[in-house]
Amino acid sequence: MSNTTTERVLPRRRSTTGVARLIRRLERERRDWARPRDREIPTAQAWRAGVAEGIRLAQIAIKKGV
Repeated sequence: MSNTTTERVLPRRRSTTGVARLIRRLERERRDWARPRDREIPTAQAWRAGVAEGIRLAQIAIKKGV
């Protein structure tokens, strides 16, 4: 008697496709946050720049798999 069983191996979806989509979405959001509005007070401008930098750092961490 044989104890081996054959399991059907399904092709796995690449998990990087979801990550790549997330990176593209973050890039789009980062550009939107970095884009200045009409005339902003310096505090709001600095805050927007900080948000854009945070998004950029998140992209790097996701790419590295942290």
